[in-house]
Amino acid sequence: MDKIITSPWRHIFIFVVCLAACAAFYSFFISKAHVDLTIHVDKRTVFKIYWAKAGENFSENNMTRVLVKPEIQQYGFHLTNLKQIDRLRIDPQEYVGKSEIEEIRIRQNGVKEIVLTSSKDFDQLKPLEQIEGYSTAQDKLVTVSTGIDPNFLLEVHAVAEPFDWGSVIAGCIFIWTVILVVYSSTHHLGFAYRYVPVLLFAVFLFVVIMALISERNVHPDEYVHIAAARYYQDHWFPPEIGDPAVTETYSVYGFSRLNTNEIYYLLCGKTAKIIAPLELSEYVACRVFNLLLLGLILLFTLREPDSRLVAVPLLISPQVWYLFSYCNSDAFAITVAFFAGCQVVIRSSALNRFLLMRQGFRQLGYLLIAAFSFGLLFLLKKNFLVFTALLLWVILLKIWLRTEKENRGVLLRRAVAVCLVGLSLMAVKIGADYHVNGLDRREKILEMRDKLALPLYSPHTPLEKQHANLSMKQRGITLARIIHQDRWFEKTFRSAFGVYGYTTISAGFGYYDLVRWTGLSFLALVLVSLLVRAGVYVNLQTLAVVGLSVALIAVALYHSWTKDFQPQGRYLIPILPMLGVLCAQGKEYLSVKIMTIFTLCMFLLSSYSFICLGLLEIPRLLRV
Repeated sequence: MDKIITSPWRHIFIFVVCLAACAAFYSFFISKAHVDLTIHVDKRTVFKIYWAKAGENFSENNMTRVLVKPEIQQYGFHLTNLKQIDRLRIDPQEYVGKSEIEEIRIRQNGVKEIVLTSSKDFDQLKPLEQIEGYSTAQDKLVTVSTGIDPNFLLEVHAVAEPFDWGSVIAGCIFIWTVILVVYSSTHHLGFAYRYVPVLLFAVFLFVVIMALISERNVHPDEYVHIAAARYYQDHWFPPEIGDPAVTETYSVYGFSRLNTNEIYYLLCGKTAKIIAPLELSEYVACRVFNLLLLGLILLFTLREPDSRLVAVPLLISPQVWYLFSYCNSDAFAITVAFFAGCQVVIRSSALNRFLLMRQGFRQLGYLLIAAFSFGLLFLLKKNFLVFTALLLWVILLKIWLRTEKENRGVLLRRAVAVCLVGLSLMAVKIGADYHVNGLDRREKILEMRDKLALPLYSPHTPLEKQHANLSMKQRGITLARIIHQDRWFEKTFRSAFGVYGYTTISAGFGYYDLVRWTGLSFLALVLVSLLVRAGVYVNLQTLAVVGLSVALIAVALYHSWTKDFQPQGRYLIPILPMLGVLCAQGKEYLSVKIMTIFTLCMFLLSSYSFICLGLLEIPRLLRV
């Protein structure tokens, strides 16, 4: 496909990219209204605006929201096309109490501005539900709510005004200029994917800033991750189950990360111990290990060009970057998956050298390196088992389809040897657990769960008194409701591409729509190119990636339905390294230029999310 996109076709392709960018600019910004809001609230909350056409009801699918805080009064966000709706529902807060709105301005090119700044303007609002009282005196809307969802109705009558084509043309010229300048300056980096380490370095800087400025325990469950790592600063063996010294490592569910097979907490704790002379705060010291992991990936892509395609999927989601910025085991899992994937796709890797070289002293060293890389895969979270399954499938395909018949037996035995030696790592970890806690370890874990789980999360609490997100199937809630009404897929998608803090910081609908369609186009291009242009060897890997990804999504959905409703995109993160391995295996069938364009688009969208939402909205130590 690269041969097609050569001069003059290359210029036509860039022309089409510019047109697509301008179309996106018009669709997501020009044709939608922008809201300027001035509001005073007593606590952190969410301001929302719903919209509906004539004859339609308000729904979560037609809504935009913004996180508002007491220390900030002015906000701006996008809405929808005012010409296509006839009413709005304004929800000023999500708490019982008081809020004050001084100004709401809704502007759209070609439509008369909607202004709510005076008492007369605010009188247009009709109170609907959960409002104890409200006042429009003194040119502001004061709302006192009785519940967490007070709302007002505003009838919309879009009045046409002359369309400002000048600003649209200026915006399109700016977009064309930026694309052409960036392309002319960086197109040479497409060779051997040299732009990947450059972008990874930018990500590394973003992540370091997040790790240093964000406050303690503003990231998901970081407090229990830090507590688990703290234990291993002074220990090598797992703790005795029930030891009062590790009680703080238990979550509200009554489980401790120290009772899993994950080796992350040992490595993180020892790293924090080594850097103790730097006298960093504990939570920053525990974050350093993940920063080092991302640094290792960056350095490896600089050294090994063949590893860069494996790293490309790490550039397309800010959620992956976020995982490296605080203490958690997912970042370690991503790193292990990256290096294990490189063992498969790089021809000069220890694994491939062990499989293909003759007997010799060096072969033992290659065996140990390859076995260590694969052994770590069994000391990760269970969702990464799908990635392990993919690598085993790829190795089997390589032995069966890319090896002469008389050599298949030797290579298969060597592959089995790698797996068995690698599994010895897990055997050591499991052996240490049983050495400390005995053969009744499982029973002790359940006993501690019963003892320490909060009543809302305890399995012994009557179902009707448990948290509403638990055991939804047992409550008679259908899977269809989980999907449609509770919007499992949409929430999972958003939390895979930019949700920060305890899921309290997220972008508007426009961002997620851009990511959705850009990402789906990217994914479709890769899959179709491989299935159409590649042979059986790559096609079987493509089908495996699709099948395992669907299986992982199905398991996550079923878990949310039957166990605990947690639509979190990080559970699906193993799909990204699987795509990386697939791209590297089928690189000769993928266009470097098209891959570069889509990667840069996703990277820019991700950078916007991480910087403008993550870094600016996360509770932080330094404020400007």
